Amino acid sequence: MPVLDPIQGLTAILSIKYVLLLVAIVPLIAGSLLVDRMRRLGRGLRLFAYSFMIFLAIVDYLWLHILLPLSYPFLILLGAVGLAITLYTEGYSRVLLGMARPLQIIVEILSVSLLLLFTSTLLIEFVMYWILTELIGFIIVIFDGTRESWRAAITYLVIGALTADFSLFTLLAVVAEKVGLTALFSMTLQAVMFQGIHVGPFLTILILLGFIAKSALVPLHFWLPDAYTLAPSPASASFSGIMEKMSIFGVLLVTRLVGLDPWITIGLFLGLGTITIFYAATQAMLQTDAKKLLSYSTMAYSGCLMTLLALYLASGMSFTMYLAIIFLMYAHGLSKSLLFLNAGTMEILANTREIYRLGYLARIDRNGAFSIVIGGISLLGVPSTIGFVGKLYAIIALITTYFSVGSIALPAIVAFIYLSSTGIVYTLKYLGCYYGGYKPLISGVRKYYLLDLGEALGVASIIVFGAASSIYLYLLGLTPYIIVANLTVLVTLGVMIYIVRKKGILYREDEPWLGGAYP
Repeated sequence: MPVLDPIQGLTAILSIKYVLLLVAIVPLIAGSLLVDRMRRLGRGLRLFAYSFMIFLAIVDYLWLHILLPLSYPFLILLGAVGLAITLYTEGYSRVLLGMARPLQIIVEILSVSLLLLFTSTLLIEFVMYWILTELIGFIIVIFDGTRESWRAAITYLVIGALTADFSLFTLLAVVAEKVGLTALFSMTLQAVMFQGIHVGPFLTILILLGFIAKSALVPLHFWLPDAYTLAPSPASASFSGIMEKMSIFGVLLVTRLVGLDPWITIGLFLGLGTITIFYAATQAMLQTDAKKLLSYSTMAYSGCLMTLLALYLASGMSFTMYLAIIFLMYAHGLSKSLLFLNAGTMEILANTREIYRLGYLARIDRNGAFSIVIGGISLLGVPSTIGFVGKLYAIIALITTYFSVGSIALPAIVAFIYLSSTGIVYTLKYLGCYYGGYKPLISGVRKYYLLDLGEALGVASIIVFGAASSIYLYLLGLTPYIIVANLTVLVTLGVMIYIVRKKGILYREDEPWLGGAYP
């Protein structure tokens, strides 16, 4: 049997990869183009595309082995978040714009660019697709065309994207110095890992600068709240649910590609991540705009993930801390994307996102009232949700790392406790829009069914990934009571839903409330 030379082997791998990617990309783009003319066909194509992303990760892990193992969790998260967002975007656009295609196609193109980024084989692919994703994000932020959105988009481009360009081109220059400019454009990521490239403190800071900005760590944080708030709600859900995870993917990859200065890397992410948690979590409690509250919460969780990443490097890349990063990434991505979708629903129902001008929306939106509870309790870490598994394993990893690396882990532990404590405050404040006593405004609103379907898929993802993660933790040797706790809460939620659906518990819908007297 003839043996392929390295160039032929690389060509074969790239050919197989891009054929598989086209199986997802073509239906996704076609489905977004057909969203208004052939609704069911377009919807089916998009759902198939996102499902195939999850399938691709599983098949490659089991048989093909053409992607980096690092790609798998990000591909699965992209598929899970995308399934909910694609349905919701169609309903959201149709209600607000009268047609779905303008927003639908740009949201799906963002997913395509993320798919290409997470499946990068060559170093030059990683750089190109990162820049492409940033540019698409810029276009999404300016979608509404207002002066505020232009200001937020330009700030995002200068701070969040331009700094990444500096870092990525510095990385290319460092690799080119080692392998030569000609070889650089055909260099695979795995080949770069074996080059033994090491850089000093200054280049370490320059390479990490873009990832610090992309993570919205203080002091390069101020682009995120406005960008996430002013973008259309489905895009905000995609930003927070998956695009923000680019920074984690990038740092995990770059630390394998190049030998960065360890103390500079650990110090930057641990120090800036801790400061970001305290700042952003406090800001989240003070916000009155629902999307801005979620944006600051996203920033706080980004800081938390970066502190975990710092401890992951400090502990010698321990598998326990790596799992904590992945679980918490899923917990945040699935929960926050659902809540951003729900914030869009609030805006459609009440024509406002101001929390203190809302209240008792549960009376006219029962499905949304259920989804906001699931998203909220997942963010709080209640059993039966992925948020519970993420926070539980993060605590286990932090305590384990404390005993292995010492007091360097203390700032992260204290910051994590603060994040969890403030999370109770701002999550309950957010839930007040549906269940609280804030000022009501409107009445007699009919919710478009695709909004419910999108939120329902978000709820399903939180429950399904929570159950799967609990079983995985049990297989790793943790107590079986984690499964018992999940099942208990899940059954309780099921009983509550049954009672509400059977009208055992009634909302006072016959009373005037929105726009009238206080309940």
